Amino acid sequence: MNEGGKKPLPPKLKDFFTKRRALPAIYLACAILLISSLMMYEVMNREKDEVSVTNPAPASKEFDDSTISVNGKESPQEKMSKPSKADVTVKTSFYDEKAAEDDQQKALVVFNDTYYESSGVDYALENGKTFDVIAPLSGKVTDVREDAFLGNYIEIDHGKGVLMTFQSVADIQVKSGDKVSQGDKIGKSGRSLMNESAGVHVHFEVTKNGETLNPDSLYGKAVSQWK
Repeated sequence: MNEGGKKPLPPKLKDFFTKRRALPAIYLACAILLISSLMMYEVMNREKDEVSVTNPAPASKEFDDSTISVNGKESPQEKMSKPSKADVTVKTSFYDEKAAEDDQQKALVVFNDTYYESSGVDYALENGKTFDVIAPLSGKVTDVREDAFLGNYIEIDHGKGVLMTFQSVADIQVKSGDKVSQGDKIGKSGRSLMNESAGVHVHFEVTKNGETLNPDSLYGKAVSQWK
């Protein structure tokens, strides 16, 4: 006989009430686990953000002539060389408005009975043969074009607003987007319709911030020394 005169519950009813008491406990445990997971996720994200602020990514390095980076290597300031290591001579000079009249005449190009002032220097060998054309400074090739009138054309950006262009280039060895180091071969001397009288040569121009400069006044100097 049961205490208090109560009859025992049938087994099925007893199991039913036992399960009903267990369910809230299960729900509560699941809720605690879910809340704990969310809190841990928030803490981890906060720590990640703090690390990003404390250790920001290094700023990208601009291309300049003081520490020129080419193929992952850095070099000190470079001094500009001629566009060829060969023993070239000047066929057509740079036209300087302040130069003597005789020098100005040597800087004129005749085409179709019209005189044009040379904005660069034409170099050639005395024997008229071809020679290698090189990069006078390290930089990035920004333009390569085939042009029968001017002769095939290469443009190199050397940073600090300096652009160098090469015309009358044959056997071009570079393409747009290539990085070149000082002294790298970029092609060979060639011909142009614009200046046929120069024969096999390369026409070389230099500009800084849009101003055309006389290449012959820049050799052996770093860009920071140009005036």
